[in-house]
Amino acid sequence: MLLSANDIGLFLAFAGLTGIVLWLLLRPLRADAAAAPQDVGESEVAIYRDQLAEIARDLERGTIGEAEAEAARVEVSRRLIAAGEAQAEAARVPQGKGDPRLRRAVAVALALALPMLTLFIYLGEGTPGLEGQPIEERLAKPADELPAEALIVRIERRLKDNPDDVAGWETIAPAYVMLGRYDEAVRAWTRAMIAGGVTAERLAARGEARVLANDGTVGPGAKADLEKAVELDPKEPRAQFLLGLAELDAGEREAGLNRWKALLAGAPADAAWAPAVRARIAAIESGPAIAAENEPMIRGMVERLASRLQDNPDDLEGWLRLIHSYNVLQDREKALAALETARKTFAGDPEALARLDNLSPGGAAPR
Repeated sequence: MLLSANDIGLFLAFAGLTGIVLWLLLRPLRADAAAAPQDVGESEVAIYRDQLAEIARDLERGTIGEAEAEAARVEVSRRLIAAGEAQAEAARVPQGKGDPRLRRAVAVALALALPMLTLFIYLGEGTPGLEGQPIEERLAKPADELPAEALIVRIERRLKDNPDDVAGWETIAPAYVMLGRYDEAVRAWTRAMIAGGVTAERLAARGEARVLANDGTVGPGAKADLEKAVELDPKEPRAQFLLGLAELDAGEREAGLNRWKALLAGAPADAAWAPAVRARIAAIESGPAIAAENEPMIRGMVERLASRLQDNPDDLEGWLRLIHSYNVLQDREKALAALETARKTFAGDPEALARLDNLSPGGAAPR
């Protein structure tokens, strides 16, 4: 089988990387990496002996006095003795680790073993016979055969050449939401409105993406989109649902419930989202509104329950009471956190998970 230019380039790149790794591993083993301690001691002894001889010659030539020569001889002799002791100590230390033959043997073993081990792993775990899969060929498949990521790439390429393609923006925005890329979904809906005009449905969809990007909280930007959407179409279900959720989060229980009930009253008989909204209304109404003077006492009880569940997390009924209590208190963030912890605790119990989902705070907006 002939190798393509890409195959050759990849092979050379891997070979280069292997060579770099080998060089790094073998570098400390080079015979000339450092001189042996005994050799260093011998060189120091020779230097000091030369210095003593030089002092004697200077004294004979009269360039230095007797007192200066004696002081210099004492200092050099002291250093000579120290160097001699160091040399003797180095001679007593075993030098097996510095044996050149051992270093060469280790170097050869590494040079042979590393490439062979790499090849063995690749042949066992890799796919050397796998044919190339150019991106263009993969994107040319029918849309229903493409994974979501590949479909998004294809649409993004089309939109790069045709930024006014409204249908393209309206297709890619929900795909971004499905993949959790909420900020990109917000930008996609903005481009759809620039290209095709502002509509209630597009505003509601952008507002929903903003809510999802904000961990389920209706922030100022999302609220502005949703309020504008209901101005254009008072029956826009996503906008009305999320505005009701914002009111509930703000403690405006009756306003949120009334908004959702009005939404249901005007909903088509076959609206797929209507049962979920009815269930949410029923769950909220099942817990009575709390009087302001009673709220501190109730919150204290709920916090004690939460603390007990930290020590005894296997109490399903306790988790159900805690999540319900947080819902009644309109503390959505704590309800979501408790639900997530309970789901992890009972991950292997389908029945428990089903009961937890019935109390699930938040949820998707109707479409």
